[in-house]
This record gives sequence, structure tokens and C-alpha cells, in this order.
Amino acid sequence: MSASATRPAPIAEPLAVTLAAQAIALAQAAAREDQLATWREQARKQLASLAFPDKRTEQWKYTRLTTLDGGHLTQTAAPLSDKDLPFDLPEALAPCRLVLINGHYQPALSNPPAQGLSLTRLDGSASVPLTVTDDSLRTPFAWLNSAALTDGLVLNVPDGVALDSPVEVLMVSSGDQPAVCHPRLRLNLGSGSRATLIERYIGGGAVLTNAVTELFTGIGSDLVHYRLQAERDDALHIGTLVINPGRDSRAHSFQLMQGSALRRNDVRVLMDGSGAHAGLNGIFVGQGKTHTDNQICVEHRAAHASSEQVFKGMAGDQAKLVFNGRIHIFEGARGTHAELSNKNLLLTDGAEVDTKPELEIYNDDVKCSHGTTCGQLDAQGLFYLRSRGVPQEEAKRMLAFGFVNELLGALPDTTVADWARPWLESALTDETARA
Repeated sequence: MSASATRPAPIAEPLAVTLAAQAIALAQAAAREDQLATWREQARKQLASLAFPDKRTEQWKYTRLTTLDGGHLTQTAAPLSDKDLPFDLPEALAPCRLVLINGHYQPALSNPPAQGLSLTRLDGSASVPLTVTDDSLRTPFAWLNSAALTDGLVLNVPDGVALDSPVEVLMVSSGDQPAVCHPRLRLNLGSGSRATLIERYIGGGAVLTNAVTELFTGIGSDLVHYRLQAERDDALHIGTLVINPGRDSRAHSFQLMQGSALRRNDVRVLMDGSGAHAGLNGIFVGQGKTHTDNQICVEHRAAHASSEQVFKGMAGDQAKLVFNGRIHIFEGARGTHAELSNKNLLLTDGAEVDTKPELEIYNDDVKCSHGTTCGQLDAQGLFYLRSRGVPQEEAKRMLAFGFVNELLGALPDTTVADWARPWLESALTDETARA
């Protein structure tokens, strides 16, 4: 008998066991006989087969889930209207806006486009072809989203259609009691089509946002995607983003996020189409005692595809940033070109950045690069600005803004860029004031 056969199985942490039991109970409570019943059942089986992460789980070792010990997975957040919110909804970033509050679609607050886009609700009233496979969703939180789903949106753009303006999907969370909501969004972009999608999150409080977004692009299509995470500091957010570019398509995702009490982003890009290109740019800013964990994985499975990742993080006060960027090139993915860059700036001595680039290659016909850096504000630049009469806090803010200005300049939509600059400036002003 081998030593491995006699080694006792590791004992899961009590919190992980508790969260798993709560998730299963929540999924069972969501069971109902409708058009999504089979889909939920398949997801529930996947959920039951997975262990919730603890300190021994490699991809979660910098993110502990003690913030969920208050019973967030014991109940689903109550449906709300805009009149129930303790804040006003922000101005729209696009003529077409679709609003979900605590995971429930709000037709009265939404303005869908007149043509070029069809919308289907994931409320069980219609049969929707949704494939549930462990190949795209891997975390127990993503499977919980599927197993407990009661509402969501599927957006379909037909072949050969170019939307003339962006589509904004506003995800709102709010609540005073620990609970969880499950925003769900899927975009199917047809062959030869073009679209811009703005995925925007606001709110905060005791409600955990457990979101899943899936983006599928057809042959020769072009997608621009924004993921704007601007919830309050007390927000709890665990999100999954899956991007699956089709053959000869282009998918560009721009992700802007500020830290919160718990922020975890699992991003998977499945390069299944030959000739496809995926570009991922990201800015993440932490302040106070916030926590932000980005797990990015690009899987090259088809030949002659390319990808590029550029992420920049800034942490001040006692904030914690985590970045794990991984490029996985399969055996048959010949002619792959993949790049990864993660640069981080520590604004104070108490801040922390944990970053790790990974490169896993199974064939020789590739061109790849990856790297990460972590540093502080330029002392000479700071001295120069101070010597010119610029106050210290303002000088630090200017240098920090310059650190990410290149990524802001790459935003292709003026409306989003106009939103991003004051958002970032406000975050940096709050941040550098603590330095």
C-alpha cells in the first residue's frame, strides 16, 4: 500500500464546511419547476462536489472568507425597487441601460435598444439554451450563482449587426441584513457583429454580490467590454467573468475597480478560436483597510491566437491587493502570442501587494512574456513637485495618477473615460490624504 493511500484526508476548516452547507441549503431552497429547473439541478450537483476554499487552497491563500461568517449565504437578498434604495441611481453612461437590483431585473428602470439586440430574462419563464459545464465555471460561488438563480439577463446580438451605441448593465446591491444576491449576465455576440458592453456595479452594505458574467463572441466579431466596480468600501463582491472569443474575433475588456471589504474577481479567458485576440486592461485601487483579489487566467487552446494583459494596482493606507495572472498554453496552440504585465504602486508603508505571474506552456511554437513589478512613488519626482510649491498630498496624487494615465488614455469610449477620470481622482485624493 502506498504512503499516499494511507495518508488521512485533510480536515476542512469549520468556516469552509459551514459555507458549503449554507450554499447547498440556499440552492435547494431555490429549486422550482420552471424552464431553468434542469439547469439549476445540474449546477446544484456541481456545487455539492466542490469544497469551499480555506487557507490551504492555493488560489485563495491571500483571501480569507471570514467576512462571510455573519450568515451571508443563509438567505437571498430581498427584491428591491429604486424607491427602496438609500441612494439615487447614477446617471446612465449609455442611451441603453438595463438595471438589476439585488440580482432582479427592473424593466421600469431600464431602457433597452429599439433594434439590434434581443433580451431574454433568466427568471424561468422562457427556455434558454444555457450550457452548464465545469470547464467555464470552476469556483463554488459561480456554481451557487447558477444553482440559486431566479433572475438575470441574456443579451443576443444577431450575426452581422453593429450596435450604434453601448449597452450599460447596472448591477445594484443594497441591504441592511447579511444576505446574498446573484446577478447573472450573458452576452452572445453574433458572427461579424460589433458591440460595446458596460458592466457596472454600485451599492454596498451587508449584501454579498455573487455575480457571474459570460461573454461569447462569434466568428469575426468585435467586442469592447467595460467592468466598472465602484461599490462602497463596505461592499462584499465575489465575481466570475468568462470570456470566450470566437475564431478571428477581437475582445477587449477594460476593468476598473476600487477596493472594498471583500472583492474577489475570477476572470477566465478561453481562447478556443484560431486567430482570435483578447486584450485585458485593468486598474485596481485600494484604500483604508479594503481588500481586492484578482485571479486572471488566459487559456490558449487554439492555434494562432493572441492575448495581452496589462494590469496596474495602487494600494495605500492598510489596503491589500492580490494579483495572480496566469497564461496556460495547450499542446495544440501553436503560434500563440501572449503577454502579461502587472505593475503595482505602494502609496504608504502599511499597504500590501501580493502578485504572482504564471506561465505554463506545452508546445515550443509560441511567443510569450510575463512580468510584474512593485514599487513606491518616485522620490525625485515628488521632490521636484514639492520644490515647485505643489502641496505634498497633491504631488502624491499627481504621481499616482500619472502611473495609470496610459491605461486611461487607452479607453476607446469617451463617455467611460469621462466617468473614469473623476472616479480615479476621487479615489486617489482619499488615498494620498492618508499618506
